[in-house]
Amino acid sequence: MARAALNRARGAAVILAMLIAALAAAVAATVFADQQRWSRAVEHRRDQVQAQALVMAGVQWARQVLDDAARYSSVDHLRQAWAVPLPPIPLDNGEIRGAIVDAQGRLNINALGDNGATADLERRRIAALFAQRGGPTAALDAIADWIDTDTMVRDAGAEDAYYAALPVPGLPPDAPVVRIAELASVKGVTAQSLDAVAPFLSALPAGTPVNVNTAPPEVLATIVDGLDGDRLAALVSDRAAKPFVSISDFRARLPKGASLASESALSVKSSFFYVTVEARQGETLARARALLRRSAGAPTAIAWQVVE
Repeated sequence: MARAALNRARGAAVILAMLIAALAAAVAATVFADQQRWSRAVEHRRDQVQAQALVMAGVQWARQVLDDAARYSSVDHLRQAWAVPLPPIPLDNGEIRGAIVDAQGRLNINALGDNGATADLERRRIAALFAQRGGPTAALDAIADWIDTDTMVRDAGAEDAYYAALPVPGLPPDAPVVRIAELASVKGVTAQSLDAVAPFLSALPAGTPVNVNTAPPEVLATIVDGLDGDRLAALVSDRAAKPFVSISDFRARLPKGASLASESALSVKSSFFYVTVEARQGETLARARALLRRSAGAPTAIAWQVVE
């Protein structure tokens, strides 16, 4: 009896020891897994911070490049260093790339909210672009109402009453837009029609001229009458070989059969530039988008910046 009880006690002790060992192993595995998750979280956060720091440094690089260009040239064109995209540059555990685009090579959507002869000219150019590219042509008045500072409804426009009656009520800002994406909320503007013209539009202060040295062919075609097909290709080729030094030079070098109705709101010099920088660290990707403003006698400034 005593021996049997002793054997049972020993057996229970062995089982208890096995249970304790199993529990310890489970605890150790859990702690190890938690440490692994914590380590991965720390690494991800570290990569995220490093990637964001890199893209912000990229914006500073763009500012310096634009300042350097201004020191050596009185015009801006596509043969300058700023216009060459920064290819993917390998880094420890990642890479960085970037590009600078002349915002004044595009048509300024905020011109629709302005008044006067120059504003009417710019509206015709924007209307021509919309017709050419499948943009929201019927929404021109609505876009103008979204941007202008009054509450008067244009013929095909919309003001407070329209937006307040929507399922999700709102009000138009009655102010210039900062980014083209804001137009997605305008009456009559669809995502598809906006995407079709967004690469050729900018959102800048009203009255900012278009740089004919950097404008893509689609924009040049809205500026010059009779400029299409071979004539457009010839002008772009001529510009690539020798940038325009003035608007008079631009007019003088137009192909036969093309004409410039007005030199208003045109330039060969730019002050606004869009910058996009992407950086990857590990599996983390960061992106910075910015609008830079260059002023005479002052360092290039950041008008706005978004880091994602």
